[in-house]
Amino acid sequence: MPLKLPSTFAFSQSSLQSYVNCPRRFWLAYVEQLAWPALEASPYDEQEQQLRLGGQFHQLVERAEACMPTELLADGLDYPLDEWFESYLRHRPDDLPTEMVEVERELSAPLAVEAGQYRLAARYDLIAVGGEGADRRAVVLDWKTSRRVISHPTLAQRMQTRVYPYVLVEASAGLPWGPLAPEQVEMRYWFTAAPADAVSFGYSSELHEANRAKFEQLLGEILSGERERDFPKVADTDENRKRLCGYCIYRSRCDRGVEAGELEEYDEEAFSDEDLEMALEFTLDEVQELAF
Repeated sequence: MPLKLPSTFAFSQSSLQSYVNCPRRFWLAYVEQLAWPALEASPYDEQEQQLRLGGQFHQLVERAEACMPTELLADGLDYPLDEWFESYLRHRPDDLPTEMVEVERELSAPLAVEAGQYRLAARYDLIAVGGEGADRRAVVLDWKTSRRVISHPTLAQRMQTRVYPYVLVEASAGLPWGPLAPEQVEMRYWFTAAPADAVSFGYSSELHEANRAKFEQLLGEILSGERERDFPKVADTDENRKRLCGYCIYRSRCDRGVEAGELEEYDEEAFSDEDLEMALEFTLDEVQELAF
């Protein structure tokens, strides 16, 4: 019998990344849906401010992309939002397709495994599509407000880099721009820490099938579990305690420490923005319904 998940549950880059980082974290967050018993990082006021600023920046960009007057949006902004927004205005990639641009778009696509039919969901900061036929091109752009640029090799291994282009290709037949081949899709990360140097990833049919296989493998592992002991804690090493457990909201439950890790030492190579936001992620009623 497959693992019993909430009826509205959809897999996502955050839930899959949680499982990859630590299966026990996935169990506590997505199966038991436990409230957060501990702070992720300290000092908490700075963490809360960082979260708020990241959300405000995304709202500013969303409104700018909707053609609201940028001078009005920029009026009265405090540091660092004023610098971030100015960087966006100066360094928004000028090679993006312009035919169709969608912001804050939520999509899901079916994923069939032996245990049944499930959904894989993604929330996109920006999707830009243009061109016709074989020349059609789609760019997924994700805005990052992390303090440091995450390295290309680390981003390549992130579930987000796998999930976002995969879902877009799988969902594209039901979208206004029509079916997309994997080779027509690009994933790009834009950092406020280095606005002129976006990190880009091409896509291909080979990568698409490799991603499908990876998702099926992970779902197979997850759904074969029945109880907490089937979702072991990440290995108890000094490195894991420093990079993962020290910033995990469940560390006290797992006897991996009590004090929150220092925000200045927060390892953005190991975590994502979504981890720091402490969101329990997507449910099916939050994403666009697409037929199986």
